[in-house]
Amino acid sequence: MISTRAADARASLWRDPEFLKLWSAFSISSLGSQITLLALPLMAVLVLNAGATETGLLVAARTAGFAIPGPLLGVWVDRYRRKPLMLGANAVSALLIGSIPVLASSGALTMAHLYVISYFAGVSSQVTNLSRQALVPGLVGRDRLVAANSRMQGSAAVTQIAGPSLGGALVQAFTAPIAVAFDALSFVVSFAILATLRVNDVVHPRLEGSRIWHEMIDGFRFVREQDLLFRSTVAITLANIEWFAVQAVLVVYATDELRLSPALLGVALAASGPSALLGVTLTAPLVARFGMGRVLIAALACEAISRLMLPFIVGPAVTAAILLATTQALIGVTEGLWNVGLSSLRQSVTPDRLQGRVGSAVNSIQWIVAPPAAIGAGLLGDAIGLRPTLLLQGLIAVAACVYLFASPIRTMRDVPSAATR
Repeated sequence: MISTRAADARASLWRDPEFLKLWSAFSISSLGSQITLLALPLMAVLVLNAGATETGLLVAARTAGFAIPGPLLGVWVDRYRRKPLMLGANAVSALLIGSIPVLASSGALTMAHLYVISYFAGVSSQVTNLSRQALVPGLVGRDRLVAANSRMQGSAAVTQIAGPSLGGALVQAFTAPIAVAFDALSFVVSFAILATLRVNDVVHPRLEGSRIWHEMIDGFRFVREQDLLFRSTVAITLANIEWFAVQAVLVVYATDELRLSPALLGVALAASGPSALLGVTLTAPLVARFGMGRVLIAALACEAISRLMLPFIVGPAVTAAILLATTQALIGVTEGLWNVGLSSLRQSVTPDRLQGRVGSAVNSIQWIVAPPAAIGAGLLGDAIGLRPTLLLQGLIAVAACVYLFASPIRTMRDVPSAATR
């Protein structure tokens, strides 16, 4: 059972008004982003007649925004106040995403527009995520990190339920540009909530004579010196190769091969939400029972099973949708368990002055594979077919799970702290 102390810690978060503001802003923008995650590739396929290569480039553009400027963004997050960074990033995201329906309504929208907007929206999202994650330890205390991250990931899981279903329904009932407009509005609301956030936003002065590249290297050096953090980062980087390869071709696969309508596809993709919520709920008791290391390994095992199932889906639309939903449910379990575990591990072992740089280092390492993986999957999908391409991704997922299982992380029980590093 979950300890009384842990239960009290989670309950007290709901009585913390500043945490509630941060959580609410994240939840609202996450819902909008989940809508766009489905609506944007559907727009490319249905409006601009994109194929697997084009949707692969679209995913690559978005993830390049997460990876390429990451180390520099981490330095900014550690050098400057984090609340203004989040506000600025939300404002930029609203303008970028809001430009898509404007361009579409004038008939001027092209794939080139979507690539550029996706890239800079990815950069803005990375600034928001790094700033938020860096604020959490100081906002709630390190003893409540697992509880806080569980709340955040639980909210993300709920938006995964509502977002794709709502996105598919909006695309089918109205148009993809209208669906994307909801995402732009979500950033406006998130900005308004964050503007009221009161937080002790500490700025750590840089060392005299330190250059920006020295500070960027500090984040990577810290990750390399923390063996458990390093190995878990390597494992998720390997898994991300197949993750973003699948994302690049999944909508094309579902619409062309499985013949799913936008609404049915949205419902199938939404299956990851309830299972992610289940994973988030079970993280604390599973960690208490089996240890953090084994929970992280189990998370990647669920992902491997999901990816191996995906290329073998056959049958009429309803049957295919049920099978696709099953694979997404397994992915949801992975997200729930893994995201809470890795976020808590990273935030706990990292001193506050390095939160931004270590977060950006971890993100850059695990995201740098995304653009080539997405582009490669798109090209492979057009060259050899979507099912063989997806089967290859399943094998990569198995390799990631085996790597983590073979590492010392399987013996890790509790999340270590910065004081013990």
